[in-house]
Amino acid sequence: MVDKIQVSLHSDVPIYRQIVTQLSFMIETGDLAPGQALPSARLLADNLHINRNTVARAYAELGEIGLVEGRGRTGTIVVGPGPEREGSLARDQARQLLEAATRECIELGLSAAEIQSLVMSLALRAEDDLLKVSFVECNVDRAKYFASELEANIGVKVRPLVLGTFEPEEERADLVLTTFFHLAEVRALMRRPSTEIVAIVVAPHVQTLVQIASVAKNGTVGIWYRTDEQAVTVRDSLRDSGIKNIEVLDGIEDKDLEGIDLVVIPDGLGELREQLEGRVKVMEFGNVLDAASIRMVSDVVRDMQDLKRGAAPSLGQAAPAPATPARVG
Repeated sequence: MVDKIQVSLHSDVPIYRQIVTQLSFMIETGDLAPGQALPSARLLADNLHINRNTVARAYAELGEIGLVEGRGRTGTIVVGPGPEREGSLARDQARQLLEAATRECIELGLSAAEIQSLVMSLALRAEDDLLKVSFVECNVDRAKYFASELEANIGVKVRPLVLGTFEPEEERADLVLTTFFHLAEVRALMRRPSTEIVAIVVAPHVQTLVQIASVAKNGTVGIWYRTDEQAVTVRDSLRDSGIKNIEVLDGIEDKDLEGIDLVVIPDGLGELREQLEGRVKVMEFGNVLDAASIRMVSDVVRDMQDLKRGAAPSLGQAAPAPATPARVG
């Protein structure tokens, strides 16, 4: 059944969305039953002559809506639809509405294929009317955490994206959020002129600062990040907080760790922590969203929603101070 999936490179609909739509339909109609395994992302990508990340993105979205589930070596398994799925009440109500409308369309003489095409067209149009917001980070845990925090504060769904795991040309986000750490990389990836990119500030947990300060009082703290620019930013933010004896590490070899009492690394890098533990004390640099970031993103979202609705954006808002988040065109 999965071999019936087809994608068009010339469609305005992103390829991953085409896959999601077709697999969702197969699952909803019972053509793909619970317990049935989907082909691996690599195999399906090879068959469709597309990037594996595109299929992985489609499978991830199907997982988010409760239709499939990743089970390690077993692969991706169909688990829905089912009453236990989150949002099943809304789906039941939608099914009732669509069932009534479908019967009327049949009575008007439309075929099942025509109705399916029409519903898909209307659904995509309605979806396009919604403001699409994404948050980009370097690892999945941080991406999900910050996306969830932003979503709870601004009242708009925020999709978490991880650098290196998605196809930028397929992202149709209206607003892309990221941290200043990844701003340059995200700007280079997201080249759609209609996409607004906003850099936000994340601040260290108070507990993180206290622990680092206690070590730096009589010892030396080393900072290791993916790039020197990121490490320097963390170092400078710690120094601005009054913490001295902070150094940027060139690497994590024994020679790089000489005289270092604590190594601070980004959170979510379990493999790096394992490499360092036993050789030096390690601490992950936990962050929280800056309050000014949340207010600024809320303003941006409100302005963009007004534009979507055809209204003029709010005027007279004060420009952000240099230390606050900034919009990047």
